[in-house]
Amino acid sequence: MNKETKIIAIVNQKGGVGKTTSVINIASSLSVKNYLTLVIDCDYQANATTLLCGDEQMQDKKHSLTLAIKNELSLKEVVIPTKHKNIDIVPSHHDLDSLKDQLIGQPNQFSLIKSLLDCSLTKKYDYIIIDTHPSLDCFFQSSIAASDYFIIPIFPEADSSRGLIHQIQAINKMKKFLNPNLEFLGSLVVKYDKYSSTHQKFEKLIRQFSQENQLNMFKTIIPNSHSVAAAAAFNLPINAYKNTSPASKAYAKLAQEIVSLTNKHSTKAKKSKTLQKELDLEVAKDL
Repeated sequence: MNKETKIIAIVNQKGGVGKTTSVINIASSLSVKNYLTLVIDCDYQANATTLLCGDEQMQDKKHSLTLAIKNELSLKEVVIPTKHKNIDIVPSHHDLDSLKDQLIGQPNQFSLIKSLLDCSLTKKYDYIIIDTHPSLDCFFQSSIAASDYFIIPIFPEADSSRGLIHQIQAINKMKKFLNPNLEFLGSLVVKYDKYSSTHQKFEKLIRQFSQENQLNMFKTIIPNSHSVAAAAAFNLPINAYKNTSPASKAYAKLAQEIVSLTNKHSTKAKKSKTLQKELDLEVAKDL
């Protein structure tokens, strides 16, 4: 059977909602299941790069997304292995930020990631996970244009929950022009405190909203955990730091959900139709 590479963008226009943490731990949880995984760090904060490769990687400008875009290089010319088995990365660098203004109006401004992946090496990977910056710039839209799926990590709190609707609507508009086959894989509740009545309330509201609008929401909930922050301090995914922690077990369950969802071709047609409609904000007035 031919292997099909699945490309997933992790997105949210609100900063600090756990996008990079989700990218790193999803990639690591897939890798321990023997799925060869590529991370593309499309965020000029480059946190995914430092977490997977260490701070010293920021000194290497021979392998970076910036270099690839400037010189129209392919994946094989900029990809590097990480210190973790089955995970490679296209590193980012802070100088990616200065590149975005130069790309405005260029014919390729929304095909930057597609061009990068247009080589035989791409087919080597089971999963490609893209970390995105919280903006609607050309790097974000290029990530959307190149992806098969997207996931929105979300806090079970008022501001983050309301942002879910606007995020989906914004991506729907991009989907129409850039990538009609893009599918919403699901919203992912992160940093959930089961003892917080606020978290309980908003997790329930988000799930109700998702059901009413036929939008997927992952069954797995990522619990709030000091171990995740501690792991990040050591530049480690949670399963490499403390694989017995509730958060590590949750990410393992999430990875299995992702594998199951992306392997269900019948789900693809259903989700594609769902994302073509406009969401009714009135349905979400309680969020």
